[in-house]
Amino acid sequence: MNTNETIGQFFRNRMKRSVVAAIGLLAYAVGVYFQLQADLGMQPWQAMRLGLANNLSVTFGTVSIVMSLVLIVIDLFLKQRIGLGTFLDAFLVGLGVDICIYLDFLPVQSNIAFQLFWLFAGMVVCSVGQWFYMTAALSCGPVDSFLLGIGSLFPKVSIGKVNLGILAVVLAICLVLKSPLGLGTVITVFGTGFIMDAVFKMVKFNPRDVVHEGLTDTAKQFLKALSHH
Repeated sequence: MNTNETIGQFFRNRMKRSVVAAIGLLAYAVGVYFQLQADLGMQPWQAMRLGLANNLSVTFGTVSIVMSLVLIVIDLFLKQRIGLGTFLDAFLVGLGVDICIYLDFLPVQSNIAFQLFWLFAGMVVCSVGQWFYMTAALSCGPVDSFLLGIGSLFPKVSIGKVNLGILAVVLAICLVLKSPLGLGTVITVFGTGFIMDAVFKMVKFNPRDVVHEGLTDTAKQFLKALSHH
């Protein structure tokens, strides 16, 4: 983080990082859409959103945004940094999935081989999207902040295994909500964490090493840059 930015450098830096974060988040949304179209049952977080959307007769994106805002409050209690990236995540992922559904560029799959292919493709794309937007260091999205917050309580446990534990709890909530579950749900519960670990290891990325910029940090940098104007 540059502590001696001019006001122009400040805006260029945040714009560049925001674009990087947005690209990663939209990629993540495409990954969620792939899992949805695989029609084998989605991972617990998405299944819970879809179940609520079906019961409330609202769009998947609307539920995603509301849930993200609720999680932001929880993340604050977990002492996680909330920044520009957090709010980009809260709005872009849900919006991105809604756009993919509207464009309808991938038919709902019915062949088990293609269902499994798009399910795993979605999991990989989601992990790549997570890595890409986290590199912007503008703070994690609501779910990932929650993941890192819980992960910080268990520093010796890999982030993938922590994610597995969280997904198991969310899965139990899905059962209570009667969310749409299936073989794909089971696969994602056990596979998402391992794929995440594999992707992060492949790109030599450890999310715990990223020093995220929160809103307070952004405000301080803005005021400092303004004073140099």
